[in-house]
Formats: sequence, C-alpha cells, structure tokens
Amino acid sequence: MMLWLLGFPGESLMLVAFAFAWGAVLGSFANVVLHRVPRGESVVTAGSHCPACGAAIRPRDNIPVFGWLMLRGRCRDCGSAISARYPRVEFACGCLAALMAWSDLIAGTGLTTADGSRTGLDRLLSFGDAQPLVAWGLHSVVLIAIVTWTILEWDAAAASGSSRETSSSGLCPGAAGLAAAVLAVATCFPAIAPPHLGFTIIEAPWHRHAAAFAAATAGLLAGRLLGGWLGSPADRCIAALLGAAAGWPSVAVMAVVTLAVPRRNLGMALGIKVAAAAGILAFWQPLHHAFVAIRALANGG
Repeated sequence: MMLWLLGFPGESLMLVAFAFAWGAVLGSFANVVLHRVPRGESVVTAGSHCPACGAAIRPRDNIPVFGWLMLRGRCRDCGSAISARYPRVEFACGCLAALMAWSDLIAGTGLTTADGSRTGLDRLLSFGDAQPLVAWGLHSVVLIAIVTWTILEWDAAAASGSSRETSSSGLCPGAAGLAAAVLAVATCFPAIAPPHLGFTIIEAPWHRHAAAFAAATAGLLAGRLLGGWLGSPADRCIAALLGAAAGWPSVAVMAVVTLAVPRRNLGMALGIKVAAAAGILAFWQPLHHAFVAIRALANGG
C-alpha cells in the first residue's frame, strides 16, 4: 500500500481529495433535495435543520460525512436519529466526483491534446488551460444530478402506496436549468462539448461554437425522445442531460442498458443506470471515437 502511495503523483492525490470533497458537498445538497422536494418544501429558502425538532444544524455538524460521524448519527439538540443515508449519499457523490477527476484530469480518458501527449492535469498545471477543469466540473454535476433523480425515483416507488407520493414532475427537479447550463458550457467551450460528428457546417471563426451547440442540442433532443419511450419521467431527464453532455451516442448506450436490465428488481436497475452514466461520462471521448470508427466501417471507409 505504501509503495502505491509513493508511486502516485502528489498533485494527483491532492486533486482526488479535492474532487471528493467537492462531490461530498454536492451530495450534501442532494440530500436536501431528496428530503424536501417530495414534501413540497423549498431547497433554498430555509437553512439546514433537524427534521424532528427543527433546530438549526451548526456549521461544524454540517460537514459532509464527518458531521454525521461526529454526531454519531443523532441530532445534537433532541437526540433523534439521523438516517445513515445522508453520509452514504455524500460519500457516494464524493467518490463519483473523484472518478470524474481521474477521467478528465488524471488518466487522460477525457479531455487530452489531439495527439494524447498531455493529460488534463498537465494542461491545467503547466499551461493554465482551464478547459479540463471545466469538463470535470460539468461532468461531476451532471452525474450527481443523475444520482439525485435516480434516488427520487426509488423513493417515489417506495412511497407509491402512501399519502406522501412524489409527483412525476418532482422526479427530476432543476432539469431544465441544468440542461440550459450544459448547452451554454458546451457552446462556450467546444473542446469539452460532444464531438461534432458532422455538425461543422460552415468555416467561420464561430463555427466550432455553433457545431458544439448543435451537437449538444442533438443529444438533448435524442435523450428527451428516447428517454420518454424508455420509461419514467426520470429516464427522460437522465437521457436528455446525458445526451447534452456526452452526445447522442451516450443516449443509444443508455437505451441499450435500460432495455437490457429487468425492472423487476428496481434497486438493481437504478444502480446499473447510475453505473452506466458514470462509465459514459468517464469515457466520453473514447466512446465517440468508437462510434466514428463503426460508422466509417459501415460506410466502407
């Protein structure tokens, strides 16, 4: 174990730790969404508080994962039990953000130079190129949004026989805003947008931005159409957001995964859906290269 640590670049280890912390913070917000949205409560107007006694949660107790451990799973004021799902979601989101950092910044499976000679971390630290960092931030937010919507779908299924049922529109809160943000980022940073696959229509200074917007929009529309056919409103939101971030081939892969997994075991189906989304975002460029190669073979090239 010690030899592995000695062989691991220090800056990469620090980056993974930072990515985990960022993801855990996003996971903490996801917990707020998961608790309040089904109850029709605002996720922005009220501070964090104990669901049992209403006491405000102190800043030191609100640290993702560690806050729950320091409290030993109980409210500091009333002693009521705090669900262990809170630190689990935060830990899982932290791990997913670390995975995206590995892909986009460290391993080079995400954004690299054209010849693959420099990974995102080298470009960031040596040349001040912020695009790999933007790619990581975009992909981690998209993935954690997918996790949140997936858990909401699980909760809705569990509560379907109770009086506290989540409406279909509550299965993917913030979907429209996130989709618009992904389109904006893809347009401003064409290098991290879905590969254009023929969307470069005209040679002009702005053609790369227009092509990036077209590719992201095509993925978004493909996800909306195919996701609605696949199943729940959450499937439609997940496929649309994934398509906007990684392009229409990612929608095709997600469709195959969704159709291949039986929904009799909802937990397994949702888990595989999240794993597929993580794999697509971690290997988004190799995925597109594979589709380009397949299309070239099909065309006799």
